[in-house]
Amino acid sequence: MTSFMQKIPFLLELFFNGSFILLYSLKNTKKLPSGWDENLIDTILTYGVWGVPLVLLLVVVVNFINSTSLDEYLRRYIFSLVVFIPLILTWGDMQFAFWFSSAHLLSSVLALYDDDSQEDFMKKINPVNGKFFQRLKLKPAQLVILSFSSVIFLGTFLLMLPVASKEGQTLAFIDAFFMSTSATCVTGLSTVSLSENFSMFGQVVILILIQIGGLSIMTLYSSMTILLGRSIGMKDRIIMQDLLDVSSLEELFQMIIDIIKYTFFIELWGGIVLTIAFTFEGFEFSKALYYGFFHSISAFCNAGFSLFDTSLESYSTNPLINFTVITLITAGGLGFIVLKELTTVITNRKKLSRIGMHSKVVLITSFSLTIVGALLFFFGEFLNALDSYSIWDKMQISLFQSVTLRTAGFNTIPLNNLNQYSIYAMTLFMFIGGSPGSTAGGVKTTTLAILVQSIISTLKGDKQVRILDRTIPGPIVVRAIALTFFSILMTSGFILVMMRMETEQSFLTIFFEVISASGTVGLSLGITSFLTTWGKFIMSIVMLIGRIGPLTLILAIGQRADGRGKFDYPDGRIMIG
Repeated sequence: MTSFMQKIPFLLELFFNGSFILLYSLKNTKKLPSGWDENLIDTILTYGVWGVPLVLLLVVVVNFINSTSLDEYLRRYIFSLVVFIPLILTWGDMQFAFWFSSAHLLSSVLALYDDDSQEDFMKKINPVNGKFFQRLKLKPAQLVILSFSSVIFLGTFLLMLPVASKEGQTLAFIDAFFMSTSATCVTGLSTVSLSENFSMFGQVVILILIQIGGLSIMTLYSSMTILLGRSIGMKDRIIMQDLLDVSSLEELFQMIIDIIKYTFFIELWGGIVLTIAFTFEGFEFSKALYYGFFHSISAFCNAGFSLFDTSLESYSTNPLINFTVITLITAGGLGFIVLKELTTVITNRKKLSRIGMHSKVVLITSFSLTIVGALLFFFGEFLNALDSYSIWDKMQISLFQSVTLRTAGFNTIPLNNLNQYSIYAMTLFMFIGGSPGSTAGGVKTTTLAILVQSIISTLKGDKQVRILDRTIPGPIVVRAIALTFFSILMTSGFILVMMRMETEQSFLTIFFEVISASGTVGLSLGITSFLTTWGKFIMSIVMLIGRIGPLTLILAIGQRADGRGKFDYPDGRIMIG
């Protein structure tokens, strides 16, 4: 009886909120059966939108009562709070009630099943195919490519649905595929307008793909597994330990919890501040709230997607919007390991000099690149694109453009008005990108630091590469060189292909577009929507390779099992230089 009483809130949610979701979906897509009374449906939805939060409140209260401790409650049911709080803030808004209740109902259904029950069920219905993926013996690199590709094709299918486009608009397959790839790879390049071509459903699909791509599929999967109170499989734990660079299961669990915590609070903070900023700009509260959280998630994930056709050009002199987006981009580009150490510096009053070497290298390199990029843009465009602005606005715009080059993709000034040498300098920063373990792309700041220091060591005649009084292992130096070489080779090859395919575009625009796609930046000189079908397909491939990394692609294709034994060969001498 007690077990049944515990399931009453779920049954009530399934019946009441599920009915609300069904009726709203049918009405919004104009698929109501001909015999149904539309006035009655409108009345049900009008009263139902006020009842949805009450049902979720009952779920939250019952789950809290049934939990043995606050820690267990937060670990298992924090997603209910994540949905319930904004639902209360937007109480009465039918669209928000629909999306939030749909997300919570989906999580409630998934929570009914655990890993063991699913495995037993699969074995019962098909004992052979239950081990299909185990027999494939996919390498981690191959699993990464497969997961990203699966999400991209799922997103393509959802974006091609009529409900994803505005009334009277249709989306071709290549455009849906391009937009899904761009969102999943957190790039930001668009062949169509988000505001003009996509409905609310389509925009939310884009936003979900951004969140999935920004956190990476495996991290998001592990995060949702923990949020739903389920256990992570041993194989997934091993992959996640390698992905997050942790040595124990305890550290893995804590790191995933930290990722959930940092993502939630940073995006929530950014959404609230941007909502206030857009409200001051004259938006209605519901629209300001939606725009605020959309751009907050897009900025933190370094995606660069904007609901404005001109990105943030209309707010180039708004300090609140500019510095909020700058903070979100920077936080997303530093990486969760660095964010965790910076948190200990603030909360535990830990000295900044006592943080780990990785964090030091990331912070020093990121700060240096940001300052250098801002100075180059400031002086390069002082009498050109920035000529009509005040000194303060010039500094603000220059800083924003320098930060957004770290694979964020927003812009507050038209790029077509820039000097050619400024555009070329921007491609260098886009190629470098953000930091490892972050939502950013590029060859990464740590790779640049190792390359620079290895050149300095070579010039000095040192046999070892040292950074901050620490020796960098040889394999890491070789990996950094290989990553840079493969990235240069890949981008050069795709530039040649795009020059052959897009003969009507200039070299500089193609060069800029390919670098932007390979670094998952999203800035463009305006040729994205004018690309041919093959050009869009090729750019989609570039974005995918840029997100997973050239080395991951090489490992996925060429990695072999260690089954042939190991041999040591004699040294060979080759002259270089």
